[in-house]
Amino acid sequence: HDGASLKRKLSPGALLVVEVRANESCTSMRFSRRQEFGTVLLLLCLFASLAKAAVFVQPVDVKNKQCIWKKYAIPDGAHINLANPCMSLTCDSRLKYLRGASCGRVSLQGYPKNCTLKKGKGIYPKCCKTHLVCS
Repeated sequence: HDGASLKRKLSPGALLVVEVRANESCTSMRFSRRQEFGTVLLLLCLFASLAKAAVFVQPVDVKNKQCIWKKYAIPDGAHINLANPCMSLTCDSRLKYLRGASCGRVSLQGYPKNCTLKKGKGIYPKCCKTHLVCS
């Protein structure tokens, strides 16, 4: 598929999020419109790391072959890692979307109520390294 079908399905401001876990393969991820998301699925599988992560695709405005997102102008094909929010972004100006990865969710379920999560420091992926702190 080309990016045209992807652009028609994902309106500006829409966000496609898929959680990937280390014990699941990319082939086990399913979408309700599997054929339309074939290209996205391939990109997500390539982009997902072995650790638990949330990967996403988001339509963006493009000016001078740069993806415009918040205060950032990301050149086509360029890859940036951020600390806040803790994520990695890659621009595809031809298809007018960002591919991204963030830390995913960490649950405190099953831990004592006096425990909290301390965020990691640095830019992505270092900021994903959360630590359990119990008082």
